[in-house]
Amino acid sequence: MQNINLEWKFKKLPELDINEMSSVSEISDADFEVINVPHTWYQDANGYQGTVIYKKTVNIACDDTKRVFLNFGAADRFCKVFVNGDFMGEHKGGYSAFTFDITNSCKFNSENEIAVLLDNRSFNQISPLAGDFTIFGGLYRDVNIIITEKSCFDRTFYGTNGVIVDDDIDNKGKIYIENHTMGCENAQINYKVFDNKNQLVLDKTQDLTEKTELIVENPELWNGMQNPAMYTLKAEILINGNKTDETEIKFGFKKISIDAQKGFFLNGKHMKINGVAKHQDFGGIFSATTEEHLQKDLDLITEIGANSIRLSHYQHPQRMYELCNENGFVVWAEIPMLKFLDDVKLFENAVSQMKELIYQNIHHPSICFWGIQNEIAMFGESQAMYDRMKELGELTESMDETRISACANLFCVKNDSQLNTHTQAVGYNIYFGWYYGNMADNADFVDKFHNDNPNIPLGITEYGVDCNLSYHAYEPKVRDYSEEFQALYHETVYPIFRQRDYLWGTYVWNMFDFSSEIRDEGGVKYKNCKGLVTYDRQIKKDAFYYYKAQWSNEPFVKITESRFVNREKDQISIKVYSNQNEVSITVNGQTYTQNSENGVFVFENIVLNKGENEVIAQSGELCDKAIFIGVEEKDESYIYVDKNPGINVKNWFIDAVEEEKMFPTGMFSIRESCNTIVENEQAIAVVAEFSEKLAKELIERRGMLPLERILNYMKNEFTEDDCKRLNEALTKVKKDSN
Repeated sequence: MQNINLEWKFKKLPELDINEMSSVSEISDADFEVINVPHTWYQDANGYQGTVIYKKTVNIACDDTKRVFLNFGAADRFCKVFVNGDFMGEHKGGYSAFTFDITNSCKFNSENEIAVLLDNRSFNQISPLAGDFTIFGGLYRDVNIIITEKSCFDRTFYGTNGVIVDDDIDNKGKIYIENHTMGCENAQINYKVFDNKNQLVLDKTQDLTEKTELIVENPELWNGMQNPAMYTLKAEILINGNKTDETEIKFGFKKISIDAQKGFFLNGKHMKINGVAKHQDFGGIFSATTEEHLQKDLDLITEIGANSIRLSHYQHPQRMYELCNENGFVVWAEIPMLKFLDDVKLFENAVSQMKELIYQNIHHPSICFWGIQNEIAMFGESQAMYDRMKELGELTESMDETRISACANLFCVKNDSQLNTHTQAVGYNIYFGWYYGNMADNADFVDKFHNDNPNIPLGITEYGVDCNLSYHAYEPKVRDYSEEFQALYHETVYPIFRQRDYLWGTYVWNMFDFSSEIRDEGGVKYKNCKGLVTYDRQIKKDAFYYYKAQWSNEPFVKITESRFVNREKDQISIKVYSNQNEVSITVNGQTYTQNSENGVFVFENIVLNKGENEVIAQSGELCDKAIFIGVEEKDESYIYVDKNPGINVKNWFIDAVEEEKMFPTGMFSIRESCNTIVENEQAIAVVAEFSEKLAKELIERRGMLPLERILNYMKNEFTEDDCKRLNEALTKVKKDSN
């Protein structure tokens, strides 16, 4: 394999459209810049959407008796590839690997020009169609030349190396092998299997067949973090006894199951999934990450003590899955199916991306869940959606019988929705206490689902709140974006999930802040700030240490609110997170001691002097320090001021009686979903009379989001009095009218 990451030429082509281009011959050689791969052209506030070109000259150092492949780790999101002016093919999807056989267009032992047209715009027939994350664009993973004999493994098969390896345990270790080859008539194949200590445990030569099953006696199991034991399969193609190609794949034996009452099991032992989710991007370099960035992420996730990672919302780099194998993480892998249109080509693309995800990654023992969709009901549900998701779930289970098919549903998907029946496990993304409702509502929501669906394994695939480290509060409240509210939220919500044995697990949304070019929230543009760690991975927020206290065995103490430095109050509460049973703090010569079994230690009524106050937290030899400064006046810079806060319906009433008057039973209101309003002629007419623009937005968006949320999205358009007036008008329409 020859890596060709260095010295590509790149330029944007804003005047051209990739859909209309079948050649690169007319593109001028002027105005190129030299870049190295991994590369993305994205920059905050300058997120170019359109066609670009990458070019590189490569020497193919072999003769015409060889076969030559061109492999891309990923290209975001639609590309066309040319070699010496010849069209090699196209790839639709920004996250999976793909390979072209370029043999017939090569100039052997000579220079060859590779050209890649690439476009990161939204296309109606390529997933994702929508999502709260940035589509960066770029050749942001490795590019390689692979040279083989003419008799070889087929590297063009869904971006794999031509050998698909899965495994199972049934007293013995079973290895299921699927071979895809080129020019291998009358060939033999040799398999060697090496254990975790690189000892040969199997050596078998046989006629080359498409499918083979091998047996390993008494295999050592991949057992998560306790023992992430891996095996290595080496496969060689033999023609007349001579090796013409070889490949190597690491895999691991394991057995997983899931139960609607008891949760997730790995190798027969119950495992509560304490997970975090992550996107692939990293502050400063966005999607163009290297192994250094992947390792940094794994180090932080290891430190917090999580045992599982949701690699959302698309296929991640191969090296990420490998690191998860090596470190024993249970992984949720998924495709970018986030919006549904009843379009044959779009569904074909989803199927293709699912096949790529599974074929390219089925050998990774860390992967236990295949996610087929995320919040697909954002824009409404339909029978066509149910039918297609059923097909996608069946495809997933037919391709891999040893793992769990899964989905991540929006909170407004009803308990009896067919979307909860297409996979072997269901997750819900719920944000009670942030976007809607109260934190305590999380308990009612999951209990109601479980009571209604006692045979469906349920987990929480997203929960969290945004946090801007500039903002702080003594009495944190929703939408103040303070570090303290994020900590309070997780302290309150996580125990609700943890104490319910029927929940197979949870994934915090998110481990890291991530890019979202559509966002402008909480004083931060272009980022979703729900992470427990900042986008550049430099600062661990207080909530990070809350989870470390819950999950990690590494002893520590951490004083919280340490960025809330300036304090105008004479007495404050000081909170410490620790996984120890007893913690002491010393402030201005006074020592206070507390015991706790939940990782949270709160010391009340601690007196501060004016000026500098050093706080020392200790537990045995563990120590942390913080400085609080007593000041005369409140530091207003700690307070987030939203110049246009939108509406807060909770402020419209003071008790249940007034709430019923404002939102009478059986009548429409702004609490109804877009879909419900659009489907009622009188209700949508009321909205149209109020605002044609709003009515158009509802008709185009549809879906299960309440009108209240849409009004908040459009808060620059309407005052709170406007919204009250609309609500009053809607309450005159009966729900059963049409």
